[in-house]
Amino acid sequence: MSLIDHLESFLGPIDGAWQSTELSSIIRVTAFHQKPFDTAATYVTLGLSDEILASGPGRDIRQELVFAAYESFPSVAISSFLLTFAEYILSKRRALLRGDIVGPSEPIIPGVPLNAVYSTIPVIFREGFATFGGTLPPTVLVWLIPLHGVEAEFVKRRGWNKFEEMLEAKDIDLLDLNRKPIL
Repeated sequence: MSLIDHLESFLGPIDGAWQSTELSSIIRVTAFHQKPFDTAATYVTLGLSDEILASGPGRDIRQELVFAAYESFPSVAISSFLLTFAEYILSKRRALLRGDIVGPSEPIIPGVPLNAVYSTIPVIFREGFATFGGTLPPTVLVWLIPLHGVEAEFVKRRGWNKFEEMLEAKDIDLLDLNRKPIL
């Protein structure tokens, strides 16, 4: 089974793909419409896992990035963000771990207020989605949750455990890229 087979077994057939000719790597972004539910789309990088990334002392993994948003947000802008962000991860040679924050900086896509990303386990998908065992080392799928700067600073100060507890308690719509800050 290939990584594409793994993704399609959870998300259905690929509905679209983008690749940058300007970036140095051969990373693509794939889109799966109506996933994880009817009005949403899920985007997954392909090609980042061709490189082994450090995930701690003596630990290496392969990694792909997952992003989910309502279909009303422009696919081209989301894929552009993911292509650039994957290139950034490659340049650092370090895998994203649960609770890692990147940003705040500029808005992740034009026209939205979210300007940071949080990495975590893709719990919005069925069990088994998060790890593809067909590579050595395994490929881990990391969910990028876009955040407001104030939320990113909260995670940095208080830790990812507190942040995820707050997400569960408040039942935030994380696929709405125009949502208000939860703090």
